[in-house]
Amino acid sequence: MRNIITAFCVGMSLAGSVLSGEEDLRTGGPWVLTLIVFPACALICLATLLRDHRKRFSAADRGSDSSASNSSASNSSVSGTSVSADQGRGSAVHLN
Repeated sequence: MRNIITAFCVGMSLAGSVLSGEEDLRTGGPWVLTLIVFPACALICLATLLRDHRKRFSAADRGSDSSASNSSASNSSVSGTSVSADQGRGSAVHLN
């Protein structure tokens, strides 16, 4: 949720800066800042947010895959017992 709010704010500042820069270009104000520098900073911020979101999403995706395999591995061996492949049906449990 934090990333959505941040992306919205940065997008609004990008749009405001471009509109201000266009007006400054017509009136002779400091258009370099408002038309080039501030939008470039906003785009860098958006790109960084996207990169962080993708990293977090891929890490969570890998984490859920590995936790699923880890939980099945931990279920197959429980303190001195081994469970056969028919674990779901509960047919064969062998004590070591």
